[in-house]
Amino acid sequence: MVKSGLNAIDDVMASLALVGVILLTGINVLLRYIFNAPIAWTMEVALGLFIWFVFIGISSSMKRNGHIGVDFFVKKLPRPLWILSEIIRAAAIYFVLIYVFIYLGSKFTMMATGKLTPILGLSYQLIDIAVPIGGAITAIHFTRNFILSLRTEFRNEGGED
Repeated sequence: MVKSGLNAIDDVMASLALVGVILLTGINVLLRYIFNAPIAWTMEVALGLFIWFVFIGISSSMKRNGHIGVDFFVKKLPRPLWILSEIIRAAAIYFVLIYVFIYLGSKFTMMATGKLTPILGLSYQLIDIAVPIGGAITAIHFTRNFILSLRTEFRNEGGED
């Protein structure tokens, strides 16, 4: 029960962020064009929620192997080359997740110390922290999927199904 609850956190966070973006944008469009009285802070909040939606949504998609890939030629490779290509692919994904998202995202978040949004005065760190958090959760899901994929492949090689 706890494991499934933890597994759903990124889904819930991404869904709430998306709903927030849609509602805030829709309400502000209505207020701007129908009543000629937009709310200034909705753009700031919608932008922050959109960033959270994107980076947390990445992990939600990775959990389901939902990222697209062009593997037509890779699947036609001999088994040893296929395994090598999967390892190279995993190394490239880990580089992006660990170095770019987690490491550089953390540095980016720390650089936002004292930087505030113009209208609400919220710290940009609250927005930017979505990058390393999303990268960490995505790395966890990718690792789980990669290990399961390798287990399945090696189990199939041994003739067990």
